[in-house]
Amino acid sequence: MAFKQTQLVVLGPYSIPYEKHDRGTSKQITKEKAKSFWDQEEVKQIAMKQGCYVFATKAGKGFTPWYVGKATKSFKQEALQPKLTHYNEVIFKGKKGKPVIFFVARPSNLKKIPSKQINEVEKFLIQSAYYKNPGLKNKQNAKQHGWGIAGVIRGGKGKAPVNAKQFKNMLDL
Repeated sequence: MAFKQTQLVVLGPYSIPYEKHDRGTSKQITKEKAKSFWDQEEVKQIAMKQGCYVFATKAGKGFTPWYVGKATKSFKQEALQPKLTHYNEVIFKGKKGKPVIFFVARPSNLKKIPSKQINEVEKFLIQSAYYKNPGLKNKQNAKQHGWGIAGVIRGGKGKAPVNAKQFKNMLDL
């Protein structure tokens, strides 16, 4: 019997509109800005999808994850407006970077994801985001495993050795 998996894709990053305060050091995503986010042509087609999302800040060429969530109804209902307090706690304090959001969802017109799989994906993304940023706003399921494999997973910084890259490729990690 073949294993059937739900294939997901990453959508984004999408810039979230915001207002600047105090000479540009602090920012705020207002309800109006969050609403206008969904009016953008590039995000309209994903508004009704289910899946997981990661709120992050983009500074330079890098991203810092700050909040990971899941949308079991739709991204439009669950990803922005209900979470503005969490997002604004990050950007209002003058942290560098512009607010962005990534979505993990089914490809093309497919919208639904089984709830067990959304839960598994959210847990994995929270653990991964917490490893990258211990300041992550939501830490449920962020328990660290206490182990890593150098060059493969949770192995620290630095260039991965060739054999670690081969191992990682072999297991599709």
